[in-house]
Amino acid sequence: MNKFTRRLAAVLVTGALVVAGATLTATAANASSIPGNIKLFTSGSAVGTNAAKQITSGSSNTNPMIYGLTIDQACPAGFRGAAIFTVFQGGVKVGTLGSTGFISDDGVEGTNGLSPADTSIAMDESSTAPAQNPKVDNNKSLEVAAPSLTTGAFELRYYCGADSSGQFVFTTDQYFSLSLTFNATAHTWSTPVAAAATTTAITASADQVAKTATINTQIKLASDGTNAATATGTATVNQTAPSAATLGTATVSAGVATFTTGSLSPGVYTFTVTYGGDAAFNGSTSSTATISINGANTAATNITFDVLAGANPGGLVLSNVPTSVDLGSATYNAGLLTASNAVGFSGITVTDNRSLDAAAWSLTGSVSDFTAGAKTLSGKYLGWTPSLTSGPAGAAAGATVLPAVQAAPTGGLKVVSQLASAPVVDGSPVTVVKAGLNVAIPANSATGHYTALLTLTLA
Repeated sequence: MNKFTRRLAAVLVTGALVVAGATLTATAANASSIPGNIKLFTSGSAVGTNAAKQITSGSSNTNPMIYGLTIDQACPAGFRGAAIFTVFQGGVKVGTLGSTGFISDDGVEGTNGLSPADTSIAMDESSTAPAQNPKVDNNKSLEVAAPSLTTGAFELRYYCGADSSGQFVFTTDQYFSLSLTFNATAHTWSTPVAAAATTTAITASADQVAKTATINTQIKLASDGTNAATATGTATVNQTAPSAATLGTATVSAGVATFTTGSLSPGVYTFTVTYGGDAAFNGSTSSTATISINGANTAATNITFDVLAGANPGGLVLSNVPTSVDLGSATYNAGLLTASNAVGFSGITVTDNRSLDAAAWSLTGSVSDFTAGAKTLSGKYLGWTPSLTSGPAGAAAGATVLPAVQAAPTGGLKVVSQLASAPVVDGSPVTVVKAGLNVAIPANSATGHYTALLTLTLA
């Protein structure tokens, strides 16, 4: 069975001290962020605990911004006097979203609301009973609460105050923090999207007349090696030989950047590029690229050749796929009938003779239903455990797929699943793949000799 297809950051400089409604500026000291998971909720969440009402984005003009919040632990001892829900940007307080009630309405710490035994915090806009303290007023939209907020990253901070009279010292009181982003143009807020990992690829060429070097940079996705077509930011060009120096920066647009050096003395030069990243892509550093600048008594000759389409006779080839694999007789095991073959499905070979600009290949498989005469068992009862016998750098085996009855809900190998993948590398790399096959079926399945067709597709 051989089947394949072709084809931010800002420096913390000031804080604020709130006393009887007045705000005084003070130098930031040792305010401490407490590890904790904050969740936000929309209306209808009783004391902020209805998971179906949790929100991670919204309009910055919605009033109130939220109706409730939870934190998965209590304020620390010594900081249970009162609490307040604030907006910070660049380490500076720019607004207040919730002026909570004192944690202890009767003046005794922990009697109502948060006590040392509490393991979580729950606030709700509609909460009024002392037993549900702390409560949040939360009668403002984000933009009303923090009118100076600008597009970019900001924090929602839940401060735990040491003073039970409602006086907060934002430079020393401890707080829980939730990082969010704000778009002033769209009037929205949201949870930040994790930046994608990248690699940086460069080529360098020399101009022997102008005595310069041009370094071309391409930002790629680390996941599959394709161009990060929306990447922006800057690329810093570094010279590593014959001496170390930073030559300058180039603007990254649509994932690419170009930089040309000034006049260079004769010699051999090596360069690297460091991409600084942006909101959507993490930074990365390239490997080296080398050029030579000829001296006054030297001359250069360009050596050229062509690689013509069709010159490579091999392409991408799938071979050594076994024509059949016998799993033997199914035996009773923990309420199921199971059978397996750990070595019969092995030696499968992918030979990649394609050019270096080709995309990574992927070998996938799926199985038909099993039949024994007129009897049928679904292909979802078949699973596999892929592994590599050998292969080039970057080659990877697919994930284990369990039969449906062992990991419901799952479609087993009835669903197209990856057996292996690998990028294009120098040479003609060969990847050898194997997979242990196992079947698990209901114990009351009908007897018979069952057969199914497992189809592999290389693309």
